[in-house]
Amino acid sequence: MTDKQKRIIAIVVAVLALGLLVHMTRKNLGSEEFAANTWTLKDSETGELVKIPTADLKPYPMLNPKTGKQTLCVTELCLWGDECRKKGGTHVIMNEILKKEGPTKCPVCGHVVRFRNPVPPDYVPGEE
Repeated sequence: MTDKQKRIIAIVVAVLALGLLVHMTRKNLGSEEFAANTWTLKDSETGELVKIPTADLKPYPMLNPKTGKQTLCVTELCLWGDECRKKGGTHVIMNEILKKEGPTKCPVCGHVVRFRNPVPPDYVPGEE
């Protein structure tokens, strides 16, 4: 094989590899299973959890397409109580978002929840 043929093969392989990389990246970033690409919002009236693509986020509260009301809010995840851990966490809407006074408490375990709620030091993911 000549040097020219080797260069052509190398270029073709590089272009195919780049094409495969672009395809896989677009496929994964467009997937609802890609966590950073979706947000879980909670309806402040019904308690329903709704996954929204990041690109569709608007100021809170957002319109719930099922009810026609602006009741979808961002949540913080509580993993402090045993009941919360058993179900993989409780989504809690912060009082500040709901324009309520006082600290936000988890409705399941009663733990005070704050923005960017920390994970308990003894929590191990997957051991719910």
